[in-house]
Amino acid sequence: MLIEGSESSSPEWFCLRSQAGRQNVAAAHLRSFGVEVFNPHLRRKHATRRGVEMRSEPLFPNYLFARFAFEQHFRRVRYGFGVSSILKFGNQWCVISDTEVQNLRNEWGPGEALELPVDFHVGQQVRLSGTLFYGVETEVLCLLPARRRVRVLLDLLGGPKVIEVATDAVVPVLSHPLST
Repeated sequence: MLIEGSESSSPEWFCLRSQAGRQNVAAAHLRSFGVEVFNPHLRRKHATRRGVEMRSEPLFPNYLFARFAFEQHFRRVRYGFGVSSILKFGNQWCVISDTEVQNLRNEWGPGEALELPVDFHVGQQVRLSGTLFYGVETEVLCLLPARRRVRVLLDLLGGPKVIEVATDAVVPVLSHPLST
């Protein structure tokens, strides 16, 4: 729904654009003066030289949702730390329905971070972590669930070699923007 100007005094959900890399700063600042904020994140595994690490990435980079009474809190929200702007189309502010935000919140559960499950399958492309084979991409040949390991095929020393690797030392190779 789009509203023109500041017609509503009851709290409604708005989409805010944060300054680059300051999405969490904006959320914390808005919460400090009582604005309800929903800032969904995905937690997933990343391969590093030290092994697999969990990282939290925003679902909507540089965007978050805030619920506030437009007339009363506009200036405080719009010019808050880390906030770049409130989303609007032309001269109309974009109001997000409570049901849309509630649907997202139901998917995410009680927190704002949803952990992506990692299930390996034969033929899946994976990236190795750790110091020796850090960043090497390979294919899963066999699952060994009882030992929590996978067999992968590496091209080593002039020929392909089958090795076993712990499942917590590999991460899936994803083909979307969050995979970097």
